[in-house]
This record gives sequence, structure tokens and C-alpha cells, in this order.
Amino acid sequence: MTRLEMNNPKIMAAIKKRTLKAQLALGIQVLKDSNYYCPEDQGFLKASGIQSGPGKIEWNMPYASEQYYGKPNKSKDDNPNARMKWFEEAKAIKMKKWEGMANNEYHK
Repeated sequence: MTRLEMNNPKIMAAIKKRTLKAQLALGIQVLKDSNYYCPEDQGFLKASGIQSGPGKIEWNMPYASEQYYGKPNKSKDDNPNARMKWFEEAKAIKMKKWEGMANNEYHK
């Protein structure tokens, strides 16, 4: 029986660094792609979108949840692509692109 154990702190630190770099780059792209479908009136909701940590995107307006889940008839005057669940829409269309981008970023 052969056992190989890799418990090298340098290797683990490099993996963590690459993962964080890929997550942050992915978050920027996810936010950009999601905002393409974000409802827009005066632009505050769209502008409130932030990456609040690795793997976490938020829109920080008091009415964000209501717009995301509860108002199906979006005005398309300022953003003709506006819809409910704008992140889900972007994910359905862009997931393969996001996976490739994150993979490329990790391996840079």
C-alpha cells in the first residue's frame, strides 16, 4: 500500500491565492452580466450592485428584493432587457462563459 500526503503549506497557500483571484474576477463579471438585466429607472439599483466577498454579489437598495422577486412587469424604458431575477437570467445565458473565465483566471 502506498500513501501520498501533500500537506505543504506553500502549496495550500498557492491554491487559496489562485482560488480567491478567480472568485474575485468571476464576481466582477457576474455583476456586470447580471446588471445587463437589472431594472433601471434612475440607476440606483444597478449602481448598488457590489461584490461583498468572494462568491457573493448583492444589490443594496431597500427595494432590491421586491424588484428581484415580486414585480413581474418591469419598465423597459431605461433598460429594455430588464426582468425579475436578473442574476438567474444572466446565469442561464452566461454560465459556460463564467466557468471558462474562472478556470482561465485560476490557471494564470
